[in-house]
Amino acid sequence: MEKINKNVLNHVITQRNPQSYKGNYGKILIIAGSTHFGGAAILCSSAAIHSGAGLVTLATTPEKFTAVNVQIPEAMTIDYSQKNELAQAIKSNDVIAIGPGLGTSSIAKGVVKAALNLTTENQTLILDASALTIIAEQQLALETKANIIMTPHQGEWQRLSHLPIHEQNEKNNREQLQKLNPNAVLILKKHLSEIYYQNQTFQIQAGNPGMATGGMGDTLTGIMAGFVGQFGYSLETVSAALLIHSLIADKLYKENYVVLPSKIITKLPKYMKKFSQTK
Repeated sequence: MEKINKNVLNHVITQRNPQSYKGNYGKILIIAGSTHFGGAAILCSSAAIHSGAGLVTLATTPEKFTAVNVQIPEAMTIDYSQKNELAQAIKSNDVIAIGPGLGTSSIAKGVVKAALNLTTENQTLILDASALTIIAEQQLALETKANIIMTPHQGEWQRLSHLPIHEQNEKNNREQLQKLNPNAVLILKKHLSEIYYQNQTFQIQAGNPGMATGGMGDTLTGIMAGFVGQFGYSLETVSAALLIHSLIADKLYKENYVVLPSKIITKLPKYMKKFSQTK
């Protein structure tokens, strides 16, 4: 299992072209949130914005629009129960991240199926949280032509792969990923999180127990979406997104008993600036 080197951050996070405009840095659609889990949608969208995504649209339940507009005015909002509007948004964005706080309602199941059915080879689909639960429960095939990134914690991976946590070793994880989709990327969130892609396996040497708090995975999904949107889909980009999330958390943990996801988000622009200038 290969260790992810910090140099990946210098390679991926580049200085911006002086002639830039928002269209250069990716169009991101976050499909997230529900009546009881609006915070997940806000954290995910905020992370995408703070990590540099050019345009971020949040598809969520309308009752959360006011909270979103107040906390992250940079994000646009649409109602994910409006099928035609959602379908158009799925087709017109570069990266679609689906699942944080989505729940498993009939509407949620419908939007997950729409994301799988409507995405194409020119897009990246990030599947997290509730989306993975729905895929497991509904036994949905991962047959989209889009680039797939899955970000389960070990319990979610157990439901999807049918591997008990004690059997989630490198060999078994790789075999089950091949069965689900041989071209997908798996990010297994755990102590020293791992990345699986075809016959390659990587591990980060970062992270701490202060990160064991709600919203941490939602934040990672948003960072992942923002990074892929602006730096392109690649194993390096995925590795950089996973690593910077934990590295910032480690810095915060030195002086804080608990690391809040919102604090990681606010530090993203500063750390990205630092790595973009260190070559």
